[in-house]
Amino acid sequence: MNERVTAESVRADVRAWVRAHWDPAMTLVQWRTALLDAGWAVPSWPERWFGKGLPAWADDVVRREIAACGAVSSVPSGLAGPTILEQGPDSTRERFLRPMLTGEEVWCQLFSEPSAGSDLAGLTTTAVLDGDEWVLNGQKVWNTSAHHADLGMLVARTNWDAPKHQGITYFVLPMHQPGVEVRPLRQMNFHSSFNEVFLTDARIPRDWVVGAVNQGWSAALATLAHERRFGVAVTVDRHPVDPGPAAEQAAAEAGETLKVYSWYPQRAG
Repeated sequence: MNERVTAESVRADVRAWVRAHWDPAMTLVQWRTALLDAGWAVPSWPERWFGKGLPAWADDVVRREIAACGAVSSVPSGLAGPTILEQGPDSTRERFLRPMLTGEEVWCQLFSEPSAGSDLAGLTTTAVLDGDEWVLNGQKVWNTSAHHADLGMLVARTNWDAPKHQGITYFVLPMHQPGVEVRPLRQMNFHSSFNEVFLTDARIPRDWVVGAVNQGWSAALATLAHERRFGVAVTVDRHPVDPGPAAEQAAAEAGETLKVYSWYPQRAG
């Protein structure tokens, strides 16, 4: 990566690329695939994983420049994407990142439980290994867009003998199976964006794990850290500013904050 890269040079590069490749007749998947193959979908990610190895602030600069060119700028990396990128393993990255970024597979988050409240580590959903599959039982709630999702990022308890911040595993759940029941929650505005999800002997392939078995707490904290960053990005989009040195420094500090969150599980013994 060129350490002297600037926001203006990034703008110029992506602007030239979009003008050469954007075609309004393309399908959304075709356009996102083109962005992915060129490294512009998530430019801060490593080149091996569809990025350009640019600084973290480049993602927002590129997104706004693509939109300014009149092209579709959204890429559905969501919260699962950066978590899988950071936590691995490679087999999970290889299976899930590309179809996630093209939008061919839609994701939801399955963390909250009715009995756990704000204490995520108090979850009671269980996962028991049965041959080459994990068998899950339990309930999740307040799951945004679960009724549209193909896959869910889910945490479940895999070791009841360990301290509660340990013995948790972070899974990728196939949503379209008999053991998964999604019930939309009707809101006061008559919309149903949130859902309850009931798991009754739902099954997950043995290797559909993010991070390591019984070490899912650190992966869950990574997801929550990216959720905070996503909230900041939405605020910036609503009140855009020119990303000069001060903005670049703020982005760097945000990256350090994510590192701090990743240290928490080391103290959660």
